Amino acid sequence: MNFFIFFNAQNKSTLSINSKSLSVLAAEYKEIYAAAKVIMTNLLAENKTSGTNHADLSSSDISLNKADLTIDPENTEFKNKPHINWVSDMSYNFSPGLGEDNIFYRARVSSGLDWLALGEGSLKNQKMQNALNDKMRNIDVLEKQKYKKEISHRENLGQIRAAFDERKIKLLSDYEKLLKLQNEFTAKQNKSGLKNDAEAAQSKYRLDKISIEKKSLENLLKTGNNQNFNKEIVHSEIPDLMPVESINFSALLKDKETALKMEKEILAMKRRRDKQPDLRLKLRYNYYSALSGDRNFASVGATINLPVSRSKNDPESENEIKLKENSLQEMQWVYRDRLSTMYREYYLLKSETEVLESEVQYLEAELKVNSTNEKSNTFSPAPYLATAEKLLNNQLQICDKKADLYEKYLEYKMLSGTDNIAENLQKFANDDNVGNETYIWSSFFTNYSNAYIINLMNHWHIKRIFLSVGKVTDLVKVADFMAMAAQSNIQVYRLIGENSYAATDNGFVDLEVALQDAKNMGFAGVHLDIEPHTFDDYKANVDLYAQRLINLFSSSKAWCAQNNMDLGVSVPMHLPVEVATVLHDNNIMTYIMAYDVLTLDKKLNKTLAMRNILGPDLYVWVFRINDFQVFSDLLDAEAYVQAAGVAKIGYYDLSQMNNFKP
Repeated sequence: MNFFIFFNAQNKSTLSINSKSLSVLAAEYKEIYAAAKVIMTNLLAENKTSGTNHADLSSSDISLNKADLTIDPENTEFKNKPHINWVSDMSYNFSPGLGEDNIFYRARVSSGLDWLALGEGSLKNQKMQNALNDKMRNIDVLEKQKYKKEISHRENLGQIRAAFDERKIKLLSDYEKLLKLQNEFTAKQNKSGLKNDAEAAQSKYRLDKISIEKKSLENLLKTGNNQNFNKEIVHSEIPDLMPVESINFSALLKDKETALKMEKEILAMKRRRDKQPDLRLKLRYNYYSALSGDRNFASVGATINLPVSRSKNDPESENEIKLKENSLQEMQWVYRDRLSTMYREYYLLKSETEVLESEVQYLEAELKVNSTNEKSNTFSPAPYLATAEKLLNNQLQICDKKADLYEKYLEYKMLSGTDNIAENLQKFANDDNVGNETYIWSSFFTNYSNAYIINLMNHWHIKRIFLSVGKVTDLVKVADFMAMAAQSNIQVYRLIGENSYAATDNGFVDLEVALQDAKNMGFAGVHLDIEPHTFDDYKANVDLYAQRLINLFSSSKAWCAQNNMDLGVSVPMHLPVEVATVLHDNNIMTYIMAYDVLTLDKKLNKTLAMRNILGPDLYVWVFRINDFQVFSDLLDAEAYVQAAGVAKIGYYDLSQMNNFKP
């Protein structure tokens, strides 16, 4: 019992303690050691699994749905009906002298129709206002997505804290169990005179401190959200951050640029709306009661209001937009500085955590040494218990630091736009042209570099291009262009625009040569732009040319199927329905050239039969860019036809798209 007397007798003489009491205390001390050893064995076993797995930190899916940025057809379906009001007016004049009109009549009744042709309340004005409302709604959607992203980020932070709080509660429970045994043992020592009151109070304080912290965490965990992250996150390898220099800061601000672009379009649309004249057409039935007799008659008329002195500008809005434009560049530097600071703090904290994790090996070795002679009569548990407390404190520190690290990790990913939410947000926020297709004629292809053309297509989000290489082909330029397009995930089809193939009944003989050239050059598919309706005798021979088109399209489809190539065709809005039926039966993607000066309503009506035959998945509505003054007009037209059931949109052509989209 000498080791026990040596380590524990302090203020009172140990000679007053009998050997039986010492034996009991020694046995209890070894029980504390045994409990500590079980705790340490389990703790070290858990740590063996750490540092090899990676936590799944994918964020909640709050990405923009396509429907969030798409007009609801039921709300935006404009009926081609004039806005007509029924207007009635009645007046009665008192005795002569009190008014001018009573010279002519005593009573008047006028009733009829008012057609709001232009201006306030007109169909055109309503369409423009709905387009404005839709753009403002899209801005609201982007703003709401930003808040949803922040809310999701906070929820994920809460779940990270919950995971580490649960781990910390487990560590504190082990610590509490160990301290409780030691406190009970110290109380007995104090009663036996081996510990003084201050030492007993200190032991009680150490236990209370751990118990209070544990109870507080337990209460917080009960009131928190359900945990979605895997519990193994507490043992996961600490992830690395994307370096600041690798972050695309332009893409990071894409949603703000999109919102600013829509604000500009809204301002431009408001200006156009305010410049509209007001025109009201009137049809009336009139009844007059006069002293000389009653009269009734019909009348027509018009009221026009031309804006003369309305302000052409909105200085306040323009200045606000200009300030936002100037701030975008500054925001890139603000983001860069903030992320650089976060990056530095993260890796400093990570190094501190790694130092603590390396200490575990030292403490494990010390525990092993301190338990070497555990079966000896002279063995003292004191060094082992001291090291056990060091290890528990070490694990608590690691737990706190890793929780901070993962919180910083999520914040860095959110702020840098490298989380899934930001990627989805950027994808849909800039979704005004994604997946659309267009044409490149040989003149434009020849006059511009491949790099310029690829950048222009990326600016428009073009994913498929119909390229006419011309009769004199620069094969090196074509091959280089196709390689660059492939890197940008753009499909390149050979555009064959030769009307002579429809001039005879055996035009496919010559067309087949062009198809084979397209295959030899490595094109993914072929697009036919054969227009017999340009021939002088077309109207007199519609059926003949329809049959020739049917033969060309059917034979081309069979050839492309045999040679593993795709096929598409461009057709006019007045395509005969029998040709449309063959296109449908052969599953040929059809591009409707909606180019003339008709209104969208008339174009939709003109193509209705053809579109019904093809179905929404087998035709593309092609807009001619030169038909529009500004980009926002094109987007409004897209929204209009989409509300009418058009699912796919294309553009004619890339040369017209050059310098058009902001």
